[in-house]
Amino acid sequence: MQAPITPANEAQRLQALQALKLLDTAAEPRFDRLTRLVQQCLDCPIVLISLIDEQRQWFKSRQGLEACETPRDISFCGHAILTDQLFEISDARLDPSFADNPLVTAAPFIRFYAGAPLTINQQRIGTLCLIAPEPRQLTPQQRQNLRDFADAVEQEIIDRLQEQAEQELKASRDQYQALVNNIPGITYRCQADPNWTMLYISGSIDPLSGYPASDFIQNKLRSYASVIYPPDRERLEQAVAQAIAQRHSWTLQYRVQHRDGSLRWVEERGQAEYDDTGQVRYLDGFILDINAEKQLKQQLLNLTAHLPGVVYQYQQWPDGRAAFPYASAALKRIYGVTPEQVKADATPVFAAIHEEDLAGLASSIEHSRQQLLEWRHEYRVKDLNGKVAWMAGNATPEAMPDGSVLWHGYIQDITASKQSFLALQQANQQLQLARERLDTASELALIGFWQASLKTGELWWSPAIFQIFGFDEANTTPSVALFKSTLHPDDRQKVALSEQQALISGIHDVSHRIIRPDGSIRWVHERARIVTDADNQERIMVGSVQDITERVQLQQLKDEFIATVSHELRTPLTVIKGALSLVNSGQLGVLPAASQKLLVAAQQNSERLAHLINDLLDMEKLVAGKMPFLRQPLQVQAQLAQAVHELEPFAAQYQVQLEVTPVESGLQLWADSLRLQQTLANLLSNAIKFSKPNSRVQLRAKPLAEHIRIEVEDNGLGIPEAFQARIFERFAQADTEQRRQKGGTGLGLAICKALIEQMGGEIGFQSAAGQGTLFYFTLPAVNADK
Repeated sequence: MQAPITPANEAQRLQALQALKLLDTAAEPRFDRLTRLVQQCLDCPIVLISLIDEQRQWFKSRQGLEACETPRDISFCGHAILTDQLFEISDARLDPSFADNPLVTAAPFIRFYAGAPLTINQQRIGTLCLIAPEPRQLTPQQRQNLRDFADAVEQEIIDRLQEQAEQELKASRDQYQALVNNIPGITYRCQADPNWTMLYISGSIDPLSGYPASDFIQNKLRSYASVIYPPDRERLEQAVAQAIAQRHSWTLQYRVQHRDGSLRWVEERGQAEYDDTGQVRYLDGFILDINAEKQLKQQLLNLTAHLPGVVYQYQQWPDGRAAFPYASAALKRIYGVTPEQVKADATPVFAAIHEEDLAGLASSIEHSRQQLLEWRHEYRVKDLNGKVAWMAGNATPEAMPDGSVLWHGYIQDITASKQSFLALQQANQQLQLARERLDTASELALIGFWQASLKTGELWWSPAIFQIFGFDEANTTPSVALFKSTLHPDDRQKVALSEQQALISGIHDVSHRIIRPDGSIRWVHERARIVTDADNQERIMVGSVQDITERVQLQQLKDEFIATVSHELRTPLTVIKGALSLVNSGQLGVLPAASQKLLVAAQQNSERLAHLINDLLDMEKLVAGKMPFLRQPLQVQAQLAQAVHELEPFAAQYQVQLEVTPVESGLQLWADSLRLQQTLANLLSNAIKFSKPNSRVQLRAKPLAEHIRIEVEDNGLGIPEAFQARIFERFAQADTEQRRQKGGTGLGLAICKALIEQMGGEIGFQSAAGQGTLFYFTLPAVNADK
């Protein structure tokens, strides 16, 4: 078998074939009609239009054959394209070049082959060929018919190529028209005459002017110059003429008058086209509708005029130049320069920067430029009078094609907030210093602070508490369990009761003993309060712990001394009181007036001494926790009435009237009746003693959230301010002659405070010298929940 040789012009032949875009395309009726006609006219079973590419022969049209292609090296057509003449093999089995060809020895069992070359653009791209399984020889007429049919195929290929070109041209035109129509503006070409006679203008002129594009072509109904707003026309013509003379393009903004009379802002960008002699042939360009942009810009100007700060664009070039291409009018208020003054050079702005802040500002801008990160900075500026103001700026950088960086940002005056911040910072420093002093003082005074969550059990201790309890702060985690493990066994119930009472009253106040890790016993005083904030979801309690060991030891010594003295004095004093009472009663006879006066004074002093001893014994019981309390629901109105009834004789001695404000019906509180009456008697007697004659002492009660508040108010002397801090201390009395004349042990208010707190309440007062005093205390209320 002899394979077909490769033509010398193979590269050009393949290029011509590829340009036809026939390979691997679908069957087309124009070619199939011809092959069927050839099949009928020349009475041949197989007719093919065969195209020869680099490795194969591919059949654009085929009749009588299923295969769509065969390898080129066994093809008959590969031989046929080597000559312009018709290539014919009468009996392939007798031809040494084809006898062993696979297409001869196997399907389609070729015996006869005749192929007419197809030539396009002087290149033989393939053949119109006849194939038969029997030997045959064409007549001269049949050979001519085959050539004529091949010419017809060539013409169809040429027609097809032309049709494709026309379709591509139409598609290109359609695409161009679509592009022009979709350009966001008006594309035009016009003559360089006074009327700007339009040779072409896109349809976008219609919505801009209200007139169709056809009106302007060759000035059919109107010229483009006629719709330019007259006040802008002269400026526009001069600018275009100057650009043409300098052979520059132009960008201009002007107004167009719409058909409805409204004005529309446009931006035109154009340039002239010149002929070989330098004369203007025509003007090309496009026109953008910027009316919305102009309106937005005006709105922006209106908005920025009302902003407290500056909206700006700042641009910096690699050579160090800097400018503000845009800045709102507030620039003048902040930097003392107008936007126009810094549009090309930013130097006047930097001249207003405080000299101490200039380097930091420049560094922050450079960092933003290098990293293209948002710029934020605070700095000071000075006006011409030297007044300093604080500014805060932020901006987003944008890299520009010319290597510069353009920032879009906002600068505002933060002088007021900065001064507040600096003041707050100073206050925080002072607070930190005060905290350090407090920590030092708490360590020296052995007072610690803590915070606990009654919901989660979390506990926090200040450093002083670790010192009080003898724990190593670095290796100890505070917890409720740890705290309870330190309680002295004899005091655990007392602490538990105080904690339970705190859930009702909100106050935790207890003194107790703790056992340190080294076995030593210390006395501590705890006082705490539940935070009453409505958002206190975790029921936070804050409090303090103070080491009172030395104080307790001293108090115990004093209490033991007082108790011993009180017990030792009570018995002989009772005898003395009884004797004096008997003598003063006259049962032993009438005494001289002078003696009687002395004995009455002695009896009064003995009663005062007995009262002092009773107070001392009460205080001893309260301190030792041995005072019995029988807490029960009590009617508030009845308790107040009882107290007033018992004190009315005493009030009469001082010409003072007692008044009880009516209490709402059914109001009850939790208390020990005896101790409540003792407290009321003490407060009322004090109010009576220090009231002016013919004045009133008022007693009233009012409900609070979970407590009842009872008040005793007088119009007497008031409590001196210097004494108010010590008023509830034992033996505390104001050092005034009038108060000394009123008498008293100095223990009454201390006992009242202890009684009220033991019953789960609080006591306090309000007083101004010379204006009277109001004492009040609270006790838990009785309600449906308790």
